[in-house]
Amino acid sequence: MKKVLGAIALIFVVAGAYGIMHYANEEIYYSLRATFRMAGVGYKGYELRDGTLVFKFERKGDVFAQVIVSKEYTTSEKIPIKDVKKVIMEITTNGTTKVYEAKFVGREGEKMIYEAIER
Repeated sequence: MKKVLGAIALIFVVAGAYGIMHYANEEIYYSLRATFRMAGVGYKGYELRDGTLVFKFERKGDVFAQVIVSKEYTTSEKIPIKDVKKVIMEITTNGTTKVYEAKFVGREGEKMIYEAIER
């Protein structure tokens, strides 16, 4: 009986380790649902910096309409889940950069969804 219980326990340990390894190596798309408080924002792409996925935006000019604008941006390639520790939105306006941390919303199929709001 002890051998049977030991074998069952070993199976659970091996299956759990396999599941963790599979999840850690999984690649997925990342989406940012961004809300801006002013119009005139251009998307400049994304980059991975030391475990932080940075979605970059730029706003140029002197006058911006006070309009709430929401849009979703998705990476063009899958990124390993283990490589992304957090997601941020970086907005540069006339040379001044502000950073907003994105909150995890959930997973939809092959996408991790995050949300950030400009303040």
